[in-house]
Amino acid sequence: MKIAGQEVEDAAVLGYARTGRATTQFLLNHGVRPFVSDSGSLSKEDRAELETQDVQYEEGGHTEAILTGSNLIVLSPGVKPNLPLLVEAGKRGITILSELDLAAEVCRSTQCIAISGTNGKSTTVRLTEALLRMSCKKVLVAGNIGIPFISIVDQVMDTDVVVLEVSSFQLEQSESFHPRAAVLLNITPDHLDRHKTIAAYTVAKGRLFRRQTREDTAILPSDLIATFPEIRARKVLFDRVELPPSPFLVNLSPHNRENLKAAVAACRALLPSFDTGSIRFDDLKEAFALPYRLQEEGEVNGIRALNDSKSTNAASTLVALQSVDRPVILLLGGRYKGAGYEPLAAAILERPVRKVILYGEAAPSLHETLKKAGYASIALASNLSQAVDIAFHSARSEDVLLFSPACSSYDQYSNYIERGKDFTRLIQSHRL
Repeated sequence: MKIAGQEVEDAAVLGYARTGRATTQFLLNHGVRPFVSDSGSLSKEDRAELETQDVQYEEGGHTEAILTGSNLIVLSPGVKPNLPLLVEAGKRGITILSELDLAAEVCRSTQCIAISGTNGKSTTVRLTEALLRMSCKKVLVAGNIGIPFISIVDQVMDTDVVVLEVSSFQLEQSESFHPRAAVLLNITPDHLDRHKTIAAYTVAKGRLFRRQTREDTAILPSDLIATFPEIRARKVLFDRVELPPSPFLVNLSPHNRENLKAAVAACRALLPSFDTGSIRFDDLKEAFALPYRLQEEGEVNGIRALNDSKSTNAASTLVALQSVDRPVILLLGGRYKGAGYEPLAAAILERPVRKVILYGEAAPSLHETLKKAGYASIALASNLSQAVDIAFHSARSEDVLLFSPACSSYDQYSNYIERGKDFTRLIQSHRL
């Protein structure tokens, strides 16, 4: 198979989670022999699958085996691009591509909208998809939303539009990715456990615009325009987009109004004739109702439960708090990602938060931050189940039990979806 200007017969795939599995399958489907290398331990099922397909693999760390016989290395998002072995691969002339680069390289359509930002990515992706469908365009959605881009490329036709959610991890790895329309929604501290500083995180996000030309469109808010003076594409400030009057918009939260403006700007970038007057707002309700994003779990003894498991950073939890106008019992915790929680602590002091319950690896750090801010109504739990029990013992009728963790799920769960499902189960158990 010809990839990046060369014939590839053997390729190394680094990382064997969702993206690595999809990449391996793509290579097998196109006659390329993959070698899988994972830094962790593979599951029994993964080993069996690889062996059934006669795929060689290693686990427990990346070794020089990835350099032997392969003329292409494909990185999964969790792999850091500055690994010493990758530096050596570069010296040997081995092509290194992110999964994003590989998929874009082989994709038949150049009609690509890429959406990034600390928060709001998934909602904006779904809104963009819905708006394009209203304009009778065939749309495929993939990326960090949970569907690896490489897993859909064989389905894409020349005239299709691909809408991608892209993360800082993917962008940090990518050298050639070139979206026609690139949307950057916002930047607040996140993923500092990997990027170390907010400056490095911002640079990674800015790579979204790196390969764009004057023929492309860069879409971002006014407060970020000075942050990226190197942008060559036509700039559009989505916060200045005007939406048509509609009763639907009256009760739309400010952050979702901005997400909708960004989606409209993205559609106009590919379809200059896109008319906001033709928007069927009722058809957008599903796009705003993402699983585990302020998901209603009903009431238990008058206590309303909200499942915001998708909140993996402090800025997202701030938005969740601002959306609630009743006294709150707030559940926080998970794995600390390196970003500061001081603004969240200040907001907790200002909002009607009656109690904060902390669990997981981040609990000690969160406890210290809240105490320093002067907030004292805190309880500690060892896991989410215990945290929910404490919450119901602490809550009063008409309180809101808000599960908005502000942390990643990886200390006790494999992802935010698994964590969200567990919270749903725990709420249901309290109804019995």
